Amino acid sequence: MKKTRITSIRSSLAWLVAACLVPAIVMAALLLTYDYRRQRAELVRDTVAHARALIHAVDREFAGAEMSLRSLSTSPSLQSQDFAAFQEQATTLLHRHYANNIVLIDAGGQQRINTARPYGQPLPKATNMAQLERVLKNGRTDISDLFIGPVLKRPLINVAVPVYSGNTVSHSLVAVVLPDHLQKILSDYRFPPNRIATIFDASGVIVARTREAPRFIGQPVGPDLTQRLAEADEASLESVSREGIPVLTVFTRSPTSRWGVAIGIPVESLTEELRRSLWLLSGLAMLLLASSLGLAWLMGGRIVQSVRALRSAALSLGYGRGATVPALEIREVDEVGQAITRASLMLTDASKALTDSEARMRGIVESATDAIVILDDSRNIVLFNFAAVTMFGCPLEDAIGTPFIRFIPERLRADFSAQLLTPREPVTGEEEIPIKVATAMRLDGEEFAVEISFPQVLAGGSEVHTLILRDITARLRIHEALERSNLDLQQFAYVASHDLKTPLRSIGGFVQLLEKDYASKLDERAVALIRRTAAAATRLEQLTDDLLSYARVSSDSRAFAPVDCSEVFEDVLQLLDAPISASGAGVTAGPLPTVTGDRTQLVQLLLNLVANGIKYCDGPPLVHVFAEMHERVWVFSVRDNGIGIEPKHHERIFEIFKRLHTQQEYTGTGIGLAICRRVVISHGGRIWIESAPGKGSTFRFTIPATAGESSSS
Repeated sequence: MKKTRITSIRSSLAWLVAACLVPAIVMAALLLTYDYRRQRAELVRDTVAHARALIHAVDREFAGAEMSLRSLSTSPSLQSQDFAAFQEQATTLLHRHYANNIVLIDAGGQQRINTARPYGQPLPKATNMAQLERVLKNGRTDISDLFIGPVLKRPLINVAVPVYSGNTVSHSLVAVVLPDHLQKILSDYRFPPNRIATIFDASGVIVARTREAPRFIGQPVGPDLTQRLAEADEASLESVSREGIPVLTVFTRSPTSRWGVAIGIPVESLTEELRRSLWLLSGLAMLLLASSLGLAWLMGGRIVQSVRALRSAALSLGYGRGATVPALEIREVDEVGQAITRASLMLTDASKALTDSEARMRGIVESATDAIVILDDSRNIVLFNFAAVTMFGCPLEDAIGTPFIRFIPERLRADFSAQLLTPREPVTGEEEIPIKVATAMRLDGEEFAVEISFPQVLAGGSEVHTLILRDITARLRIHEALERSNLDLQQFAYVASHDLKTPLRSIGGFVQLLEKDYASKLDERAVALIRRTAAAATRLEQLTDDLLSYARVSSDSRAFAPVDCSEVFEDVLQLLDAPISASGAGVTAGPLPTVTGDRTQLVQLLLNLVANGIKYCDGPPLVHVFAEMHERVWVFSVRDNGIGIEPKHHERIFEIFKRLHTQQEYTGTGIGLAICRRVVISHGGRIWIESAPGKGSTFRFTIPATAGESSSS
């Protein structure tokens, strides 16, 4: 048999250094390349952030023009077609805005006013008819691409908003923005001199540029960028600039205006530092080779001396004798020597600690208030603590070694064995321990209810079942008593509220007859008292109805089912048709989801919130309902423009009968929001308000989402 060659530590270290040096140099080169790529990626991310910020700035400018135009589109002069006065208002608006001029175009494409020309001077027809058709058809704001204006005869951009006459779009109101303004936005960002930044419109035509802007404005971006724009709204690519410079181009487009920003970084500036680093690495590699081999040879000698000193100490430990190792030159080897010295002491201490731990564990088990029973593989009892002895009335010596099934009624034993003692995966980590409610039996035959948790563990390669039992007889009695009490209270609420309505209606009827037949024979004070009595009876009847609704939220136990909240909203609109028409309210909704719940209760919930938004408002009410998904929970919002509520009352308003206003200010019983909270709680959610005086209110409530629910109706 060929003898295996054994190498020394010195030789091994020398070969190790030699074997690792080349891979280390290669790794260093790879790291340099990786660092270059990382820096390039960071540069791309930073450039994307700059591009996003720049396109957001462009969108803000367009949004500012849109807001000004929408305010101007509601001018009384425009509604009365007093175009001369309207042109004066538009001219005044231009002093506060960056737009070059404002144009009003009718449905036929004829310019009615143009602040770039005095009023009354003949104006040509609009040339951007496609934009006009979109505004007339869609009734939405539209931002044009770069084109030559018919009046200014130069490149410009139109921001157009619809002007309504009734429900029909009759005109298009346009703010003309010159590329010079966007060029100024681009210049204000102060890009490095070697960056080539470009703002382009939705069709890819250059509108502003950091280099040679007059030369390239109105021309399309490069063909590589044009092709990439057709594939993605945000990306990076290597291309050639319009000047013929190889660049790394980063671009992004606005999801609203579809305009975009492209920033080009010259490729040469990216690779220059990498080439310099690679030359430096080559020079250091040769120096590293010689120095590393010499150092490895010296260190190998020190390690050999220290390791040889451990040999005798290790043999002494193996024979069970004490071992003492002197101080060594290598710190790690010295630590091993000290560890060998402590190892013999630790073995003795570990044996004693194990004995103490077993004693403490047994003490804990015996002092536990819950019964703890441990079963072996055969389902026989191997541990029966003092609480178990007390619970089952069985002495310890009679329990040990017997099947636990003896403490289960005979009719339930088969089911108990199948459910609780069937082998399963042991519980590990943070998994929840299964808990069951079962019927157990004392030694004298008395049956009682218990709550059982049964973690299953492995011990010595075999399964061990630990049963933890708690007598819940008293708890069940209390629960049954509470259920009976709740049923009695609910029945009382129904009976009391129902029986109150009949005499209330009689009182109201009698008071009305009294006012009708005898009002002329009574003085003003008597008539006022009659009317106050009638109002009180009406309010008490309304209060009775609200109390019935409040009681039904908890008593109705219909099973939850999928509910389309858009249909719920339509039901609310029909139920509130009269107050909506009387107040001139605007009630709208965004896309609403399908949730699992009680349709009647959800209608009642949304009805109360929308009705409050209509009632508590000094001007024409505006109520908007919408929903958003947040972490598997639907968050519904009902936003209004009402009088608002002080923060100190945000919790109080959800309490029953808690009102913030008198009946003379706003009618009501103070039960509506309490009903809303009960409905939301019954659906497993919560409800709150965000409001301030004079700033309207937003009521928000949550409903848990379940698998398969659609995102919108």
